[in-house]
Amino acid sequence: MVNMDATNTERKKTGPSALMLLVLVVAVAVLIGLAVYALTFPGVLESLVTVGLVVLGVAVAVIVIVYVVMLIIAVPMYAYKGESYQKDVSYDLKGVKSVKEKSSEDDEEEEQK
Repeated sequence: MVNMDATNTERKKTGPSALMLLVLVVAVAVLIGLAVYALTFPGVLESLVTVGLVVLGVAVAVIVIVYVVMLIIAVPMYAYKGESYQKDVSYDLKGVKSVKEKSSEDDEEEEQK
């Protein structure tokens, strides 16, 4: 049997990474269990929904305010900066040439000839 491994490689142990992954899975399972346990008490779900709606409303308000400020700032910046374009250049499509469709297989066939 021939050894196909490269001679200049080094193998490192992945035990610590696997252990951390196991700890992460256990932590997520514990958090899900605690969340389910907490939601069994009356009133907890309603208060969480209320808090979530308030946080969502604040986030949407901040996003809208930032967007409006950016919109207001963009207009004078655009007016000050102006437009830039090349001079003495034609932008019409008369000089555009069609491109012959080719694939990488066509290139390989030409190289073999």
